[in-house]
Amino acid sequence: MSRFLFLLLTTLLVIPPAFAELELKDLGLGAEVVTASKSERRAQETLEQRHSMLKRHEVLGLATLGLMTATMLTGGSAVDSNVHMYLGMATGALYFTTAYYSLTAPKPAGIRDRGNIVWHKRLAWIHFPAMVLAPILGYMYKRNEENDRKSSALVKQHPTIAGIGFGAFALSAALMTVEF
Repeated sequence: MSRFLFLLLTTLLVIPPAFAELELKDLGLGAEVVTASKSERRAQETLEQRHSMLKRHEVLGLATLGLMTATMLTGGSAVDSNVHMYLGMATGALYFTTAYYSLTAPKPAGIRDRGNIVWHKRLAWIHFPAMVLAPILGYMYKRNEENDRKSSALVKQHPTIAGIGFGAFALSAALMTVEF
């Protein structure tokens, strides 16, 4: 056994750098085996990257839900409106960062969405437009209030649209957090 280790170590130390990077085809394996191996490695790397990005999406989503809850609690109350505005801005930034990780996570061919994931994605069609529209309406509402102008009917719907977005986002997070 020690002789085997001695030969192995001396062989490894004497190998010139040109031979250090052997490929599977150099070992006499067929092209189909080499190709399958490379594609399997690529598929494994894709799955690992997808898992990592969706895990970040999950953690950031829960943090976004916390900030969104604080934003909803400070809206329309005796709290300084700037606190609500800054919480809303932070919520928006975190929301779109969360969305980035979900939308850019690679999806290998053959993976089909099932169960709660289908509903999680469907709810995005409600909370995403609300997260775009609510800050715009909130900004318009605040500017109208500062300039003593009357807000339009749509601008007055800022709390309603934000509430719908919050509800859809909270339900979306609950679908992925709690087993139904």
